[in-house]
Amino acid sequence: MTHVSDSGSDDSKRPTALVIERIEKLALNIMNCQAEEEHVWYKHLLLGILNSALLDYRYVESGVKHKSAYLAAWSCRNLLELNVITVYILESAKNATDFKNDFVVDVKEFYEAISKTHKTGHKKLISMWKEVNEGMEGPMKEAMEAALQREIQNGPQSQTTDDEAEAYTQVMIDFGIDPKLRPKQSRDIAKLVSRSEEFQPMFKVCSKIMHRTAFSIASSVMKGSLDATLPWLESTAFMELFSIGELIGEHYKRNGVASPTN
Repeated sequence: MTHVSDSGSDDSKRPTALVIERIEKLALNIMNCQAEEEHVWYKHLLLGILNSALLDYRYVESGVKHKSAYLAAWSCRNLLELNVITVYILESAKNATDFKNDFVVDVKEFYEAISKTHKTGHKKLISMWKEVNEGMEGPMKEAMEAALQREIQNGPQSQTTDDEAEAYTQVMIDFGIDPKLRPKQSRDIAKLVSRSEEFQPMFKVCSKIMHRTAFSIASSVMKGSLDATLPWLESTAFMELFSIGELIGEHYKRNGVASPTN
């Protein structure tokens, strides 16, 4: 992701723009550097975090520009999560490996969720189809009933995603990962790196704004009622972005893209 600015504009002189430029350069260096085979996954992890952080900060800026506290809060919360993940995967080799394992778990759960969606959606479709058929008569009713029976016989089209979920379950078994393992939540990671005190309050603020809670529903009645939070969200997001860049930048100076050894 590249930040393009007019070198003669005021924006290019802002500290925010300079920080973004430095992080983009770091991401480019990591992308282009050569990694030993056993560290390629860690290189991609570092690059993925930086790219995600830059993208999320752009969304914060967009939220502020368009006075969308919803978008700004969503992106700010993402940066909060990325920051504690960064601290976690830089802290030790075990942490980094545990987070790498979460990728396999995430993919397995992704395909499992799609399969469940197919199955529940199919049940709903059959139920609705039956209701529609009850109001029909004559040849149309017969044709619709025949089509309904074929749909019932075919069942939900979840075989492909079922197979993918099973394949990743087998990968977990092959690599000694508990098939019942669940990915770590960001709040749990924050606890593991002793960041809960600073992470949890802001995480809750963002969640209250971005989720359809009673608070966010009520705030939608009066346009602009959350505008006062925008500078705060932007400031918090920038601090998180800056921290992520500094942490990964320091690691890159010392160790390149090699994973921690301790």
